[in-house]
Amino acid sequence: MSNIQPSNFTPPSEFELDTLRQEYFFLQTIIEDYNKQIWVIKALGITGTGAVIALALQQKQGLIVLLGSAIPVFFWVLESQWKHFQRGFYPRVIEIEEILLKDCKLRSPAIFGEWCRSFKRNTVSKRKGYVWDGLLNPSVFISYILEIVFLLLIWRFVTFT
Repeated sequence: MSNIQPSNFTPPSEFELDTLRQEYFFLQTIIEDYNKQIWVIKALGITGTGAVIALALQQKQGLIVLLGSAIPVFFWVLESQWKHFQRGFYPRVIEIEEILLKDCKLRSPAIFGEWCRSFKRNTVSKRKGYVWDGLLNPSVFISYILEIVFLLLIWRFVTFT
């Protein structure tokens, strides 16, 4: 959206502004709900990995650890799907913020834009799609890679001691 407005531009009515505000906060609530579910997924994955480690150390079986390495992979895929779905709401949030900030000259709400500015992130992803928004999103994959590496270290310990 540009700052140059056509001569026939009319600001939104109070009803339209109220509807935009409601939609904006509804979308923010949905995004936050996705975050809550993502934390549950992450916690379940870590719990499953911990159970595999405990069982492998108790039984002294390296095969348990190797088979248990599938747990973080499954949860990684699950979380990446949730993150991908969540990111589908971002373009509309950005659009509403631009309407309210630029067209209506309001100073708020600007939750997403301010977060991006604070953390020096672009509001629009350079890459799009499931692989980039979910699977290879650093907020998703780093913990699972660490779990897998830790499991492989445990496997080495159990197998070669």
